Amino acid sequence: MTSRIQKLLISYLFLMVVVGLASCGGSGIGAIPSGTPDHGNGTPAVIPTQTASPSPVMTAPPSALGTSYAFVRNDQLWVARNGAKPLQVTHFNYTNAPNIFWRLPVWSPDDHFIAFIMNARPAGVGGGGCPAPDFGANGALYVLNSATMQLTQLIVPADSVDPIAKSAEGGYWQYAFWENSTHLLAWYNGAMGKTTRAAGLYRYDLSSGSLAQVIPLSALGAATLFAAQNNVPLLLSMRYSNEQLFYQVVVHPFERQSQLVIYRHSVIQPGLASSKVISQGTEPWCATPGSGPYVKPGWDVSADGQQLAAQVVTASGPDQAIGSIQVLNLKDGVTASLLSQLPPQMLTRDDTLSWGPDSQTLVAAQYHMQSQDGPYSASLANPVAIEKYTPAQAGEVSWKADSSAFALQDQDAADAGDSIGPYLFETGEAQGQLLLKDAQDFAWG
Repeated sequence: MTSRIQKLLISYLFLMVVVGLASCGGSGIGAIPSGTPDHGNGTPAVIPTQTASPSPVMTAPPSALGTSYAFVRNDQLWVARNGAKPLQVTHFNYTNAPNIFWRLPVWSPDDHFIAFIMNARPAGVGGGGCPAPDFGANGALYVLNSATMQLTQLIVPADSVDPIAKSAEGGYWQYAFWENSTHLLAWYNGAMGKTTRAAGLYRYDLSSGSLAQVIPLSALGAATLFAAQNNVPLLLSMRYSNEQLFYQVVVHPFERQSQLVIYRHSVIQPGLASSKVISQGTEPWCATPGSGPYVKPGWDVSADGQQLAAQVVTASGPDQAIGSIQVLNLKDGVTASLLSQLPPQMLTRDDTLSWGPDSQTLVAAQYHMQSQDGPYSASLANPVAIEKYTPAQAGEVSWKADSSAFALQDQDAADAGDSIGPYLFETGEAQGQLLLKDAQDFAWG
């Protein structure tokens, strides 16, 4: 954990003393990506974690881990399969790149493979602005055979000579989704600061080992945050469900009347045009002066492709923020409120939303721990009820396959070396329990 603390202190001192820039809600540490305007608003690029008074830690029983799971410990991936003890399966060398970022591992439907994205950067980088540079977004993409423990790194042929794209601990991949047990879909941003035809959605065939582009970035009518273009919508985030790629953009970015919109694009018929799904409202997105509080308002699509939940902004400005959680039925187009009893402070900043594998239960958590609230959950079966969990945790949710529980860890605290590990939250049980000590980025098989 010492190396984590040292790298955070170095980055933070660089921010405050040398750069003095700011973040309006994004995550990560580093210089502003080339092509992205700097609209700092005076808030720290790394949001300090609010520390509560020490309290007894309840530990979950070993059975809660299940038979197959993956996690990151000491910046290496560990995997347990079929009830066996976890084994360290990566041995990355971080000597020259101590700023390390991991995304949640993603298991294939049959638990035979794990896809993961990670990134390591040199020390002494800093940054700020709005949107804040998210150096944890891009990274190297690997596929692990959990039976043989063989690793395969995916490199886009067009960028095979690029020093970052071909490095073991770097790259330009941002999202990975399993289409089925033998096909992986992954989003590739391409080199930072450059407009490239290589950017887009790729399909990796595990049987043949082939990697092919399915949807080019140009088909989405947007630019990435790493290669912004004038008067072009910016791509903010993505999901995949039921043969559809869903993506969130901000139209007219850096203006007083920026619009947050979610679209979808067919993966099996990629030649078809994208269609608008829902508007998340109007926001002075990273505008100067008077930037609003939202950068990436939360949303998610259910596994069955029938429900889309979104954090909808009804009023936003430097002095006010009003929002709600809306669920759109993608079959009949009917919209309804969910989690309407959330405390106001939960809705005045970016949240993360996550549907359970059953496509019925929705969890809301803060993107960063702005206040000691959440996570919360609600179900379509009983939409007027709401469950509050403790202790307060913020970040990305990882679900158990049967939807009986989810894991959550305050990522800000984890990056600072202040977190003891992910917590287990069982649906219907208000009190969370420590799931695995000295670990992060936990994912069940």
